[in-house]
Amino acid sequence: MVMTFKKFLFVVSICAIVFLCVLCYAANYMLNFAIVRQSGSNDSIHKMLAVSEDAEQVAREQRAALLEKRMTLQAQEWGAAACTKTQELTAEDGIVLHGYFFMQPDSSVHRWAVIVHGYNDIAQEFWSYAQAYYEKGWNVLTPDLRASGKSQGSFIGMGWLDRRDIILWLSEVVKLDAQAQIVLHGFSMGAAAVMMASGEKDFPEAVKVCIEDSGYSSVWVEFKDKLHKMYHLPSFPLMHAVSVLSKIRAGYSFCEADCVKQLRKNKTPMLFIHGDADDYNPFYMQDIVYEADACEQKEKLVVHGARHVMSAFTEPDVYWNTVWNFIEENW
Repeated sequence: MVMTFKKFLFVVSICAIVFLCVLCYAANYMLNFAIVRQSGSNDSIHKMLAVSEDAEQVAREQRAALLEKRMTLQAQEWGAAACTKTQELTAEDGIVLHGYFFMQPDSSVHRWAVIVHGYNDIAQEFWSYAQAYYEKGWNVLTPDLRASGKSQGSFIGMGWLDRRDIILWLSEVVKLDAQAQIVLHGFSMGAAAVMMASGEKDFPEAVKVCIEDSGYSSVWVEFKDKLHKMYHLPSFPLMHAVSVLSKIRAGYSFCEADCVKQLRKNKTPMLFIHGDADDYNPFYMQDIVYEADACEQKEKLVVHGARHVMSAFTEPDVYWNTVWNFIEENW
């Protein structure tokens, strides 16, 4: 009987060791896939998204995709000529960040737009938005987030590490222009970074309006959604293991990277934009972050039929009229 019990403990111990080894391996794989620089995860996530069978929706998406492609290529040509300077900035943890400035010839212009790109993207891919602000008479800054473009870093910040980087960029704008009045406009992960930054104690008063386009409610919920969609796995225990590993390797856990908690401390007017056909960052997340926002000056824009970060190309007039009106109403 004693020998049998010992054998049982031995088998249980071996199984536990094997389970932990497999869990650690899977967690490390998922972490590398999710937040290591240039992992190629963006393409993999897009491939698993649902394809509409509705002919009208398919046509709408095709029109938006063609407009996005044309405007992005045009804006990159514009940006290469219009960029007045590039600048490097050292983050609080020593990582060197890179940004592009587009300054109006008239030095009396004090309106600024800071454009924050998304997950596994680079600043140039969002220059069509920079061009829109610039042609409206604004100065513009488009930084490369950490582990993106020309900025250093091995791990994507998922908005949490980026929130502090953004505040440094905002402070840099104020150094350049003591009278600066700023709109902070972010997309997807960049939208999450905007929401997270808005709850920081040292969020600059120079920021008059925030705009989040297609953001998520928290990193935990975001990756839980992808884990289910891509691998059909429950969050426990893999998500918990990946989160702990992220804290060790990247410096933050998925639990702490929470837009909802930060928005409860927000005091800056914010516009929340989401397409109702977005299944990358699911549409339901808009209501969660909107309701969490503590600032009374807030507004929602829902763009019918728009996929992820495609609202400006699905309904461009509605998008930009809403943006300009919200800015003027809260300036």
